[in-house]
Amino acid sequence: MEKKVALLCDSSADISEEEARELGIYVLRMPVIVDGKEYLEGVSIFDEDILAALRAQKKITTTQPSIGEIARKWDELLKDHDQVFYLPLSRELSGTCASSINLAKEQYAGKVIVVDSTFVCYPVIYMLKAARDMLEKGYTCEQVKEKIEKEGDLYAILIPENLTTLKNGGRISPAAAALAGMLKIHPLLKVERGGIDVQDKVRTAQRAYKIGIDCVTRDIDPQDYDWMIIHADNEQLCDELRTQLQEATGRPVDKRVFRSVIMSHTGEGTIGFGRIRRLHY
Repeated sequence: MEKKVALLCDSSADISEEEARELGIYVLRMPVIVDGKEYLEGVSIFDEDILAALRAQKKITTTQPSIGEIARKWDELLKDHDQVFYLPLSRELSGTCASSINLAKEQYAGKVIVVDSTFVCYPVIYMLKAARDMLEKGYTCEQVKEKIEKEGDLYAILIPENLTTLKNGGRISPAAAALAGMLKIHPLLKVERGGIDVQDKVRTAQRAYKIGIDCVTRDIDPQDYDWMIIHADNEQLCDELRTQLQEATGRPVDKRVFRSVIMSHTGEGTIGFGRIRRLHY
């Protein structure tokens, strides 16, 4: 008998409730902390609230859902499903992944399958769509998990408009932010194997965007990947750069929006160029 499987992500996947419902994907909402007060993304705080807090230069951080919240979500889904297939935020960026793997092993063996994830932002949804297709073709949850862990690949370049949010969140020092601002330095951050590191630092925004496109398109066949550009309330520039990325790859480029959880770390105006290797099944 075919098993009924619930596809689950957390809200770092940058997906709205409406789109999640349309796709048949469930979302575990993550806590967001603004000036020391905790909210639940998509429940008690929303994208427009995060934008307002960023513009007011408030300190914004995020934290992982508690083990109790994770277990409650799984229990809720298991009332109507035989299994839960959970693709959380990258293990390099959050403890949610490791905590969930341990919880599933200890208390939900065979019922909850957790991917040891290297994904973040909307690429999580790409992988869940592929998971659904594989399940419909007869793959088991365990086989889908193995394929994503072995073959799934995300590479992206993030270009913050400024360093204010990184400074306010404590990810760089005020002195370093001030010096970078004075020298008009634009950092390029790479997302690779689930972690984030500095790729380059340049003196103009236009050069940063050009190098960002060069980085994601270098030494690969664009036909092997799906492509996206993501922005944080910077739509006009995003549209211009999307055209450039499409010209560079010869491939369609999906346009997405950074939502509360990721935007609270990257800041308003951030642009991200990303590629996701397509799985063959």
